[in-house]
Amino acid sequence: MTRFTGVHHVALATKDMDATIRFWRDVLGMRLVATLGRPGYRLYFFEVSQSDLI
Repeated sequence: MTRFTGVHHVALATKDMDATIRFWRDVLGMRLVATLGRPGYRLYFFEVSQSDLI
């Protein structure tokens, strides 16, 4: 049986990125550390720990 040891990355599509940011930042306590991309296609990186991002 496969044993999972962690999460590599998470990809989500959302119609309301502001609400999504508030959830990950304010509810889960993760800091938004970087964004990149272009209009209509952006990547947002949240800090899980000092050495891990999602």
